[in-house]
Amino acid sequence: MNLIILAGMPATGKSTVAARLSKAFGYPILEKDNIKEGLFDTLGFENYTQKRALDHAANAVLLRMIEAMLKADQSFIVDNNFDTASAEKLCAILENYHPNCMTVFLSGDPKVLYERYAQRDNLHLRHLGHVLQEHYPPHEGDSLYYTMTPEEFDEKFFKRGMAQFKCPGERIDVDMTDFSKVSLDELCAQVETLLKKA
Repeated sequence: MNLIILAGMPATGKSTVAARLSKAFGYPILEKDNIKEGLFDTLGFENYTQKRALDHAANAVLLRMIEAMLKADQSFIVDNNFDTASAEKLCAILENYHPNCMTVFLSGDPKVLYERYAQRDNLHLRHLGHVLQEHYPPHEGDSLYYTMTPEEFDEKFFKRGMAQFKCPGERIDVDMTDFSKVSLDELCAQVETLLKKA
């Protein structure tokens, strides 16, 4: 079985790349954000502490789903910006099943990623549960805009180890600072070559 792990910093285009890889290989995608959005819509949150708890819950569900797919000997793609703690748990699971594993790691200039992240949220290109910090669904009269500061972006993502993700198997590092310079067709070809090599 093949496992493609799509990891890296936010605003690097992971969902777009995952969809392209899924189309190329016919593999299903397990994505933490989809789980988290379901939790937002089902449970909501009334403060930031509750929101973080839903994030932890989504990670726990994702890891259980990964293990279930590995147990079933199914090839698939995982799309998640693993922090240090969740990466350690993932690696422990992989040690038990030894899939043909490879990582596609997306990175970029931190300043560009921050600006892209902030713009994406303020254009409402994502589920509002990701954007709002204090409660979801929004209360009547609430602003639907929140701009994370560069310091908050660094604290939330870089300092949690998302830029240092490591996992067993082959790895492709892709600089997504400028989307126009990245060929997804070439990336798919690289992934195919490495999967056959393993």
